[in-house]
Amino acid sequence: MSTQQFTPQTQGNVFTAPAVNFSRDPNKAMQQMMEMIDDLRGIYVRETEALERLDTHEFVSLQEDKAQRALTYEAGIKEMVSRKGEIRKADNKLRSALNAKQAEFAELTGRNKLALDRMSRAAERLNGAIRQAAKEEVQKLRTFSYGQNGQMDSNPRRNISIGVSEEA
Repeated sequence: MSTQQFTPQTQGNVFTAPAVNFSRDPNKAMQQMMEMIDDLRGIYVRETEALERLDTHEFVSLQEDKAQRALTYEAGIKEMVSRKGEIRKADNKLRSALNAKQAEFAELTGRNKLALDRMSRAAERLNGAIRQAAKEEVQKLRTFSYGQNGQMDSNPRRNISIGVSEEA
């Protein structure tokens, strides 16, 4: 299999799905699909390890390659589904190997999702701590404020604007 034949094309910042040209031989097509799974699996392993090490630079550097390989994988799956009848005629050992790779990949993506969830919770806690620190600093600088009725309001639990957008 030529790696280049499965490389997605980019248009600006948008990736387009590649044309997947699997062999007409169902056995070879399954082997090519397993190679695609291995390619994407390698990215997921590196990404999961980066997340577990809290290495955000490595994590971010993998995202473009991950997106490209995921599109290639998706195109490969669509090709395999469209050739379902032919694939059923493939060697049983190859079909078992492909199913095993799919199961292993599914387990890895589950582990990756857990690591992503942990990273997301950590980022949210950090954002909360930053917002709270900014709010406390503003409260220190503003020892008084006026309420709706024009009287001084010194309620420390009152919401104040700190100029940080909390929208994603």
